Amino acid sequence: MNEPLESNNPVETPIETSAEKKAALTKNRRKLVFLFAIAIVPMFVAYGLFFYFPDLIPASTTNEGVLIQPPLSGVTLGLIEPVVEPRGVWTMLIPVAATCSEQCQQRLYLSRQIKIGLGKDADRIERIALLSIDPSTELQALLAAEHGDLTAQVFSSQALQSALQRRLPGATGAEYLLLMDPNGNIMMFYSFEKIGAPLRKDIKHLLKISNIG
Repeated sequence: MNEPLESNNPVETPIETSAEKKAALTKNRRKLVFLFAIAIVPMFVAYGLFFYFPDLIPASTTNEGVLIQPPLSGVTLGLIEPVVEPRGVWTMLIPVAATCSEQCQQRLYLSRQIKIGLGKDADRIERIALLSIDPSTELQALLAAEHGDLTAQVFSSQALQSALQRRLPGATGAEYLLLMDPNGNIMMFYSFEKIGAPLRKDIKHLLKISNIG
């Protein structure tokens, strides 16, 4: 039986047209946009839920501090310069009297330990001591010796208290701490008993979901 002769003619391969190349490129771009959306959109959704729609979050994941709605403006209160773009850091605002009481010193200590405990994320948060009048000699010595990273900022205690009372009528007492986002919005209030593990929990959660600081 004669075997069929193999053809010496080369096998023709289809030539990809420019239209097909363009279609393939468009398809690849859509895949990249889709993958980017999967990574980024959940962070924006989580951020929005955490601050603007906390009632929609399951009780087990709600924030520990009290949400300030609407947020106070750090610029309006004279705590920071006008923000053109996110400052890149979250800020713990700590009102400090001229003579810092034992609870006042405890707030400073706990805020420092929280920052240290963040490890590689410690540079994503800063601490500002809010002073309504010049600090005493003892307070100056305390801040210099134990809180070298702390920035002191003179502010109007009356203006801040008045703004807080309009947002949070039940927020009383001087031993509290405020949390400000990278856009200069003061949005969380922590009473003295929440400054510690509860505050640390909120900050770690915020740093995890935030892409602006």
